[in-house]
Amino acid sequence: MKRVGWVVIVAAALLAGMLPGGVTRPAAAQEPNAWTSYVLNMRTGPGPDHAVVAQLPSNTPLVLEARDGEVTWFLGRTADGVYRGWLSALYLSYAPGFVGAQLPVSTEVVAGAQAAPPAAPVVEQAAPAAPAGSLPAHSNNTLNMRGGPGTTFRVVGTVSSGAALALEARNAEGTWVLGQNIGTGARGWMSAALLVIEGSVGGLPVSTEAVTAVIGGIAPPSPNYVTFDGIALGGYNPARVAGIDLMQVPIVARSTGTARSIFLNGRAMGRDPRALAKVGDCSSEHWYFLKPFAWGRYNLGSYGSLQGVIDQFGESLAYDGEATHNGYNVNAVIAPEWANPAVCQKGESPLECEFRIHNSSVAVIMFGTSDLLVMTPYEFDYNLRRLVQKSMDAGVVPVLSTFPGNKGFWDRTLFFNKIVVRVAWDYDLPLINLWRALETLPNSGLEEDGFHLGEPDVEDNATNLANPAYGYTVRNLVTLQSLDAVWRGAMR
Repeated sequence: MKRVGWVVIVAAALLAGMLPGGVTRPAAAQEPNAWTSYVLNMRTGPGPDHAVVAQLPSNTPLVLEARDGEVTWFLGRTADGVYRGWLSALYLSYAPGFVGAQLPVSTEVVAGAQAAPPAAPVVEQAAPAAPAGSLPAHSNNTLNMRGGPGTTFRVVGTVSSGAALALEARNAEGTWVLGQNIGTGARGWMSAALLVIEGSVGGLPVSTEAVTAVIGGIAPPSPNYVTFDGIALGGYNPARVAGIDLMQVPIVARSTGTARSIFLNGRAMGRDPRALAKVGDCSSEHWYFLKPFAWGRYNLGSYGSLQGVIDQFGESLAYDGEATHNGYNVNAVIAPEWANPAVCQKGESPLECEFRIHNSSVAVIMFGTSDLLVMTPYEFDYNLRRLVQKSMDAGVVPVLSTFPGNKGFWDRTLFFNKIVVRVAWDYDLPLINLWRALETLPNSGLEEDGFHLGEPDVEDNATNLANPAYGYTVRNLVTLQSLDAVWRGAMR
């Protein structure tokens, strides 16, 4: 059985605090009401910019006493009373009955911090000119530069969409090329399938060079620019999100040039073009979502043209995947701690485990419903980009989807969905705008709780596309329409 992540407990706790009748059981004076899920920094204030008080080991018992306004940081002390400070709610697990939203709001900054290490200075270097005799190329999407010709090599840099490149060598098969980003000077190996190359790579010399360092670098696009494990993820910039009008974003995804490049790369890696992965929380795990189409229990009505895509993905529509689980969020699905030890290998995340077991070529990805309860917009953007990059590196086409949302947190629903749109646009990926499709239904296609996707009154209505009047029916319809567009445009 899969482990139910802390996200389930957090979501339940926060919902109980916001809905009428939510009651928490008071903890005894020194009784822990939370524990660290990982090695975690305790800070002087509610945010990563505050200095570190102490670094707490995993499973440290805590007594939480206050929160910030968004319930994303808690003020508390270790149960032994030695340390007191602020902790990110994202990395805690909670006692049964704990309701974080019922704690008082605090802006206290605690004392006694250790000095936070200074940020490393950014050294800018002049970009070199394109080497003579190189092959011109450019990228249509963000992609990794690696130390060698393959995804098993460490990432040494990232190329942004549209970057001009100068290719100087290739591996023996011509599937990977060694080149330089003309604008930044960064140099490394790139998948040839993800590039637009002006000429034939066959004319390049064969090389086995291992690249160990990045020359130059990528200029930060915003003050919140970050890297993770050598991957330049870009930065969360609210200005690039705020102007998005969700009602103007198309409902059905389109195929993209990037999707085609990823598919070709995946095919070269041996990906199964008939295998689909579902990546998400309970609404992706639910048997109403796509499974009956593999069982032959459906009515296409006037959408008979979708039979081809149903035949294409066949039994994979009914997979019990490792990347979906009740309460999963975008962080949990890429964290090895939440993988099912019965079927996943040591060190695999649920996402990696799913891609290995079913050898997927396409993944329908939908997160946000649980994430908006426990993450800041920055954290959601950061982890969603990590998930997308990991899928692309694995040769799996990510098909992103906006999510139904939560009536109790509607403003956050809208903003987090705009982040999903921004990420899809930045990576030139197919995007399903489920949120907009559901707006035509009563209560935005949600159950009476304003949180869960609406279930049909009769089970077969989940796949009766002749009458898409329920949340799950609409999701099935727009997902199949989008997969059909990607299949026909990028996979044939």
